Amino acid sequence: MCTLIAAVGQWPELPLVVAANRDEFLARPARPPFLWPGSPRVVSPRDELAGGTWLGLSEYGVFVAVTNRAGSPPDPARRSRGALVVEALTASSARSLHQRLQPLEATTHNPFHLFYADRADAFITWSDGHAVHHEVLAKGLHVITERSFDAGDLGREATIRAYWAEHVAGRAFDVDALRGLLTIHGVDPRAGTCVHLDEFGYGSRSACILKLGAAGVASSLLWAEGRPCQKPFLSQEELLLALGEGTRREATASER
Repeated sequence: MCTLIAAVGQWPELPLVVAANRDEFLARPARPPFLWPGSPRVVSPRDELAGGTWLGLSEYGVFVAVTNRAGSPPDPARRSRGALVVEALTASSARSLHQRLQPLEATTHNPFHLFYADRADAFITWSDGHAVHHEVLAKGLHVITERSFDAGDLGREATIRAYWAEHVAGRAFDVDALRGLLTIHGVDPRAGTCVHLDEFGYGSRSACILKLGAAGVASSLLWAEGRPCQKPFLSQEELLLALGEGTRREATASER
């Protein structure tokens, strides 16, 4: 996954809001979100080639997502970054996961950025392939791409922050504004959030908008299977109910 936008503590009723696009080779097989077997209960898509995932939410309310890190060719001998997400989703809290990841060695996986958060805390662990870094994330807007942390940003983060300031910041939660955030096309395709590189068989493959509600506030998960500028965002309410998140209710007009 290549664009992760996380709003931590930006709305009193929503401790965590995530908007994310996955950019990948178009021919790589993947399954949309489903309830994975086993314990703890996890809702996540799955990469059908390597068997891992790029994001997910557990029954503990822990959200985890990974982006690759640009700058070096992948080493096929290292473990899948998607497997790192699967393992992280077994943690009972974001804080306990942060402690668990401290001994992680940089040579285990190819370079990555791993974001993980729940209703109380948010963190990032990232590796450039030579060293692993662990950071606590403060309340605010966090933009994580494959080019974050000095990996050669192409202007995507600046584009996202400018859009956020104009259409999202200081306003009530608006899912349509977040949809717009995920459908920005750049003059350089790599600088937008919605990537179209058909000549290389590559681009934005799916998108999600997740909001974790505070006590008494329903959570929601919307999923677009395909390019977010072309495909509808569909409610995944039944999957959240399987986790114990949210309450059964009629979808709002913006979620239909």
